[in-house]
Amino acid sequence: MTKPFRADYHDPSGYLDIEYDRRIGYFSMTVDHLHDHYELYYLLSGERIYFIKDRSYRIRAGDLVFVDRNAVHKTLDSGRPDHDRVVLYISPELFAELTVSPDLAEGLKEPFGWNVPILRLPSPGCEVMERMVGEMVEEMVRPQAGSSWLLRHRTVELLLFAYRNRHLGKVCSADTEPVLHPKTQAVVRYLNDNYRKALTLPEVAAAFRISPHYLSRLFKQTTGFTFSDYLNLLRVKEAQRLLRESDDSITDIAMRSGFNNFSHFGKMFKRAAQMSPRAYRQQYRVIMS
Repeated sequence: MTKPFRADYHDPSGYLDIEYDRRIGYFSMTVDHLHDHYELYYLLSGERIYFIKDRSYRIRAGDLVFVDRNAVHKTLDSGRPDHDRVVLYISPELFAELTVSPDLAEGLKEPFGWNVPILRLPSPGCEVMERMVGEMVEEMVRPQAGSSWLLRHRTVELLLFAYRNRHLGKVCSADTEPVLHPKTQAVVRYLNDNYRKALTLPEVAAAFRISPHYLSRLFKQTTGFTFSDYLNLLRVKEAQRLLRESDDSITDIAMRSGFNNFSHFGKMFKRAAQMSPRAYRQQYRVIMS
């Protein structure tokens, strides 16, 4: 690796986006966000720390990571510089469009629900997957006639290859290095279960018998999120669910999600979802109609 490089692909259907990044030096995600699509992450070279839901994993070259819809996640610097990766953002509609069997569609989505959502294949499966991803990057960088059609089908081909070979590389909890500090993991799980309550950093720190300063530093260091940003994301995630599944007023939804200030709710929601709560509800209803 000598120079940074980036390539993007946006499918005309709106069902698929692909990013390729070659990054030089040290890098951690700075943007906190949630999204309603599936995320498939493949690391071509280097090493990363990947925080998903309530755990952190050390990801190495050749790993395929499955991030479920609306899962809180973030990638962090592992202490080693330079990496290149491919990320596929897959809408649920793509599975319905490209598969004729509902059972197969559910099978392709299965890895996104694994307890440890990582596929780490031995040779030669690892080389096959690397070649498939490399061909996709080549198609993105040098598009030709039919590139959109080819990339959509290559995405399904990659998912199918992973699903067929899951027994060879499915990672168990015992096989993963425990990256997340035990105290941080306990706090994360506590926040996941209690985000609707009025929680403050000093109160949570006291409940776990550590200083607020130490908790703040440890939380950011091991998850990539500040304490307040993570708590706000959990609340936005719940608000999104309620906006999709209920007809309750937006004010009521803000309160039920744990926000005690409507203005703050609107600001945090827009930062995470890139749109207002009202626009989010309208967009979802258009998609479902």
